[in-house]
Amino acid sequence: MTQTLKSTWSKFDVPIVVILALTLAACASMGGGRDEAKIEEALKASVEAFNGDIKWEDYQGASSFQPADKKGEFWAEMDRFKGKIRIVEYQLREVEFKAKSCSATAILSFQYWRTDAPTIRTVTLNQKWYFIEKERQWKVLDSGFGAITKPRPSL
Repeated sequence: MTQTLKSTWSKFDVPIVVILALTLAACASMGGGRDEAKIEEALKASVEAFNGDIKWEDYQGASSFQPADKKGEFWAEMDRFKGKIRIVEYQLREVEFKAKSCSATAILSFQYWRTDAPTIRTVTLNQKWYFIEKERQWKVLDSGFGAITKPRPSL
């Protein structure tokens, strides 16, 4: 009897690894002439723009912060939002910028309500971002909105 070795990689793991590898390669060339403060400033502006678009239900605008291979997941998530979840307010609490990997984590606090149960709820979530040197733009790797869109437990 022989055993075969099965791959534990899913079809989604490969694009993520490729994106991260390209991002790391782009960031390696970032040293010296690049001003980290400007890149961090652009990060904060991108986080604000993306989350502002979500708050005002400008999903088309928010989609510009999505990498091409994540657009399908983004639109599925926005379908769970549209008409069902309303963002009252959000606050950017903290940004942790990692210059070596050209990545960042943004910690945000959201106040929202669901149209089927209009009670204001508060949630803190983490968003994962990475910088694409070629496009000179920050992209969202993980929006963290699963904390809002996941189904509520039945009472």
